[in-house]
Amino acid sequence: MSPAVIPRGALAVAIAVLAIAAPAHATPAEDLASARDAFRRNAFKEAVPLLNYLLYPTPRLAQTNDLVEAHVLLGVCQFESGEAQVATREFEEALFLQPDLTIDTTLFSEAAVRFFTETRAAMQERIKRDAERRAIAEEKERLRKYRESLVVYEVRPYYVNFIPFGAGQFQNGQRSKGLWFATTQGTTGAISAGIWLYLVGTYSFNGRVPQTSANFVRRLQQVEIGAGSVCLGLMAWGIVDALVHYRPRALVGGDDSLLPPDVRKGKGPQSSFSLTPTLVPNGAGVVLTWER
Repeated sequence: MSPAVIPRGALAVAIAVLAIAAPAHATPAEDLASARDAFRRNAFKEAVPLLNYLLYPTPRLAQTNDLVEAHVLLGVCQFESGEAQVATREFEEALFLQPDLTIDTTLFSEAAVRFFTETRAAMQERIKRDAERRAIAEEKERLRKYRESLVVYEVRPYYVNFIPFGAGQFQNGQRSKGLWFATTQGTTGAISAGIWLYLVGTYSFNGRVPQTSANFVRRLQQVEIGAGSVCLGLMAWGIVDALVHYRPRALVGGDDSLLPPDVRKGKGPQSSFSLTPTLVPNGAGVVLTWER
């Protein structure tokens, strides 16, 4: 059998009929209008798929006002359906596009308007804290760079080298050596001075020492003189050592004393807990929030 031949005119008519019969795909504006109509009829389950299609995974609406409306409608639909967390996300998306956005009870329930208002207040507070946190971080970084660029000299008085008990060593930055001189000079000086005070207090300056105590007093005097000599020697050694290592001034780096008091003490935004009353479609609850 030979294949059937369809006249050219009949083929064109068939194509035209099919084109008319095929349903045209709705535009984003039409989908938004359908979602808006479903929302007004409280058909939230019908509106949600349309709004999700318009917003995710990529927005299909070109106008910012349409995007804001779609996010608000989707947020209210989710709130009225008991999905408060998803509703919060949608409200925040709308507020990101239009920070001064407000809604009223003309189109939305009092509970939804109150929930939106609470979400906006929490978002504004979070943005404020984030801005303060960034400002403090930027200030710390600026001060850190400034501190590192400083050339600070510490002036060291010359007379300190002649002060005993490691004063010169401490000034020169030799803390361990200064502690050693302070300890040894203080110990030997205290021994010598203590024995002298004991002898003066017991026998007075010109008092006679009993024959029975002469040997004991002589030994004490020897210890006194020996300890005093060692103390004087250590003091002389400390002075010489301090002079050898003395520098009129020393280059030092900036420290945290250059930071403002509130930053130096670690003030500013810190970790905190907060309890926030919130509404849900069938009642009320409390949200526990932890922020850093």
